Amino acid sequence: MTVHDILQLNNEDECTLDIRAAREFAQHCLAAEPGSRDWSSMVAALTILLDDPSRGVRKAIAKVLAGSPHAPGHVVRCLAGDVDEVAVPVLKFSPILSDAELVDLFAEGSDAVQCAIAERVGLPASVCAAVCEVGSEIACRTLLRNSSAQVLQSSLLRLAQRFEHRPDICDALLKTRDLPLPTRYELLMRLAESLDDHPLVLERVPEHQRDTFLIDAEDKVVLRLALEASEEDLTDFVEHLRVRGKLTTRLLLRAVCCGRLRFFAAALANLGQVPLPRLRSLLIAVRRSALQAMLRKAGLPIRAHQAFLLAIDIARQADADFTYDLALDEARMLTETLLAEMQDGALGADEDVTAFLRRFAIDVARLEARLLLKNSGLLTTAA
Repeated sequence: MTVHDILQLNNEDECTLDIRAAREFAQHCLAAEPGSRDWSSMVAALTILLDDPSRGVRKAIAKVLAGSPHAPGHVVRCLAGDVDEVAVPVLKFSPILSDAELVDLFAEGSDAVQCAIAERVGLPASVCAAVCEVGSEIACRTLLRNSSAQVLQSSLLRLAQRFEHRPDICDALLKTRDLPLPTRYELLMRLAESLDDHPLVLERVPEHQRDTFLIDAEDKVVLRLALEASEEDLTDFVEHLRVRGKLTTRLLLRAVCCGRLRFFAAALANLGQVPLPRLRSLLIAVRRSALQAMLRKAGLPIRAHQAFLLAIDIARQADADFTYDLALDEARMLTETLLAEMQDGALGADEDVTAFLRRFAIDVARLEARLLLKNSGLLTTAA
């Protein structure tokens, strides 16, 4: 069949073009000079072939035209609205489709259509927002794998809201760099909550210890996030924790024992409503009586004051200025010294606080041992 034959077809004709011939027509269209007679004839022929009953014919045309900026626009748009098998190459690659058109096609499309759009290279923020707002689960997972997509922080937050109970999507979100720290925390909390009935927890953690195990897991998540946070992010993160009622005495004691002095200072500044730079100056220089007044203002229980005051004294002796975190070996030494002082009966230390410190000391020692093994290249197997 020639171009002339195709142009002579009327609505009653049901003649199907050979797939190879259809591919050649599309190639000749792209090769012809735009606006020339040959180009016009080819465009007219392709327009007629949009009604070809053979999916194979329309799919062949779509594959040739998909990536070209010179393909006839109306042909591309018609193919984009065809059955999935035909539409997917165009949706995935065509530079002719506008952002608004992609959003409309996405909203009305199947999973295959949505995934094809989510895979586009350099997918703009407006289309990414549509994917995050109304996309299917598989389309959203596809978007998170698209490293070239321009996904805004607000879109990531929307995904976190929609799929907070989907571990696979939460895991993918946690691997993105632009996820705000409070949102990262909330997702990790969802994962921590799922540990309650995890087979490993059920097998290895005695029932009477599971509540403590889960609380410890939450605290460790907080301190892990705090370790990598910038000062601005850390301030926002601490405020988020305060609003949720998570800035507990136990968490702050653990922070000191793990050497997270930046987090400790930021939390104390937040609770005491003192600017962070001034709070750091106070921690370094003021007398014990002033420090105790500051702890009282922060709402920390009196029974824990002795532990915090001793920890601040030990940090001062190590010339720490609370603008950086301690290395694990320094944190272990701080914790061991603090525990030894707290166990001195002359101090009248609270038994609960001392019990916390003992557990934290074990955790820090384990962390240091794992780091030493990792750095030395040694391998160990669990008993």
